[in-house]
Amino acid sequence: MKKRVALITHEMSLVGGLPTMITFLYRTLLESGRYQPELISLATSASDSASLQLKAPRTWFRGAKIEQVPWHDFVFTHVGVWGSELEFQRYRRRRKLTEVLQRYDLLQFVVGSPPWVCTADGADRPIFLWTATTTRADRASQMRRGSILRRAWSSLMVRISERYERRALKATHSVFALSEYTQATVQSITGPGKVVLAPCGVDTDLFRPAEKPDGSYIVCVARFSDPRKNLALLLHAYAMVQKRVAAAPDLYLIGDPPSEEARLHLQSLGLAHKVKLIGPKQGEELAELYRKAFFFVLTSNEEGLGIVILEAMASGLPVVSTACGGPATAVVEAETGFLTPIGDASAMADAMETLLRDPALCARMAKAGRRIAEERFSLAAAGKVFLDRYDDLLNGRESELQCQESMEDSFSVMPAALR
Repeated sequence: MKKRVALITHEMSLVGGLPTMITFLYRTLLESGRYQPELISLATSASDSASLQLKAPRTWFRGAKIEQVPWHDFVFTHVGVWGSELEFQRYRRRRKLTEVLQRYDLLQFVVGSPPWVCTADGADRPIFLWTATTTRADRASQMRRGSILRRAWSSLMVRISERYERRALKATHSVFALSEYTQATVQSITGPGKVVLAPCGVDTDLFRPAEKPDGSYIVCVARFSDPRKNLALLLHAYAMVQKRVAAAPDLYLIGDPPSEEARLHLQSLGLAHKVKLIGPKQGEELAELYRKAFFFVLTSNEEGLGIVILEAMASGLPVVSTACGGPATAVVEAETGFLTPIGDASAMADAMETLLRDPALCARMAKAGRRIAEERFSLAAAGKVFLDRYDDLLNGRESELQCQESMEDSFSVMPAALR
C-alpha cells in the first residue's frame, strides 16, 4: 500500500524556485510507485481568501476555512489562518490544519525558510523540511530597505520568526538543504547530523543542449520584480560589455516584468533595443530559449542555489553568476562558468566578455556543465536523496510496530502463571 505524503508549502505562484521544487518532488514521489503525494498550501498573504482577516469584519464570523485551489495541473488543499495580516499567526498551529495533516503517513514541508514547520505542531506524524534558506538570510535585504519604521518592523518580525525557526528545526526528523550554503547556515543552528544536501532535480531530457550549439543571445531567467535579483547590476554590466565587444549579442530577460524603475534605467542606458523582455516561459518553450542562448547570467544578491542555474547547465550553457551563496554548489569556477563578487558590475562584465571572445572556452564549459547536471542534479539523482530518507524512516517505523505487535501476541498466549 502506498504511503501518503503531504507536500506542504506557502508558495502558489506559477514561476520561481519553490514551484519548481514542488513539481519536482511531486513527480519524484508519484513515479516511485511507493508514495502518494498530495498538495497542501498555507496562508501567506494578508488578504488570503481562506483566512480570517482582521481588516475584513465579514470574515470574523466564518473564521478560517479550507479551500480546494487549482494550480497548474494539480489541486492544492489550501488552509486559512486567523489574522492573516500578522506574520507570526501564519506559523501557528490550527485545529483544521492538524485534522488534515493527521491523514498522512509523512509530512514534507517545501518552504523558503523553516518557521512554517510550526504549523504542524500537534500533528503526530514524521516531519521533513526542505528549505532554501534561513529566516535572517532570507530577510537581510528587507531589513536594509525602506524607512526607519519599516526597517524596525522588519527587524522585529525577523526576531519573532527566528523563535519559530528554532522550534521548527527541533521538530523535524531531517532537513533537506537546497545548497551547500544553505546546509552550512542551517547546521549553524541545528549542529551536524540532521541536515542533508538536497538540491532540486532538473529534467535533463527536457533541458538538453542544442544538437548544433550556435548561441545568438545572452539569457537571464529570474523573477525580476524581486529586488534581490539585482537587475540594475546586470544592466550596468551589460552596458559595459556593449562598449567593449563589437556586435555583442542581445540580452534576453525571461521572467515576470521588471519594475517601472528598472525599465527607466534600461532606457537611460540606451539599451532598450538590445534587451528583450520575453516574459515568463515554461516547459519546452523555456527549454528552447535556453538551448539557443550563448551563455547564462545571474546577478543576484542572495540565492539559496538558483534552480535556473541547474536548468542552464543541463541545457549546455556556461554560467556567469554572482558568488551569492548557493550558486557555488553547482558552478565550478573556470570549469563550468565564473562566479563574480556581489555588486561588482566590472567583474561581471569581464566574465561575460571573456566568454564572448572565447567560443572554445564556452564549448568546454558547456560540456562540463552538462556532465555535472546529469551526474548530480538529474531527477533520478536528486530524487534518490528524498526517497532514501523516507524509506529508512518508514521502514524502520514499520519494523518497530511489527516487533511490538509480535511481543504483544507472544505475551497474550503466555500462561498466566508466567506473566
